[in-house]
Amino acid sequence: MSHMNWIVSADEEDGGTGLVGRIDLDLDVDELAKAADELLTHRPLIFDQTQQLAVQMRAGSSDPWYESCYQEKDIAPETEYDQLVPELRGTYFEEVVARFPFPVFRTRLMALTARTCYSVHRDDTARLHVAIRSSEHAAFVFVERNEVFRVPTDGNAYLLNTTEVHTALNGARDLRLHLVAGAALDTSR
Repeated sequence: MSHMNWIVSADEEDGGTGLVGRIDLDLDVDELAKAADELLTHRPLIFDQTQQLAVQMRAGSSDPWYESCYQEKDIAPETEYDQLVPELRGTYFEEVVARFPFPVFRTRLMALTARTCYSVHRDDTARLHVAIRSSEHAAFVFVERNEVFRVPTDGNAYLLNTTEVHTALNGARDLRLHLVAGAALDTSR
């Protein structure tokens, strides 16, 4: 993929699956943080520890802000969440979603509270992460590969092959906030 710069791949000699690729988007992280703060003053994040708010919804949703925030097994197929929530038209979120060089779906703001981690799991599709607020104490751990990756707050998106067994942790004292999108991409090299 010409738009992908691979960062981590555990099995280089075997042509193994890439774990993390960077997509240069040149986003303004301060503007994205300002847009997120403004949105969150009107629409709260939901759930304990895995706090989320939808940026994309599916057609005809009766709950566009939260329907896609449940576990994959409890929602419609992820690729159906491919429309920007109408209230976000004309905002920086619309510009950010449009900057991806391929279609994305189920885009959400996802926060991980201080000193917490997700259970070990795998997702049905890869995830793109744009860090809005993070620290050196927030990381992804690809458990079976013994790989750790921290998403920098540099205005780029990072494609994480979350179809691999992984967890995310936030050992910091502050909230970690990412913009997360689904991507139906072939993560093999």
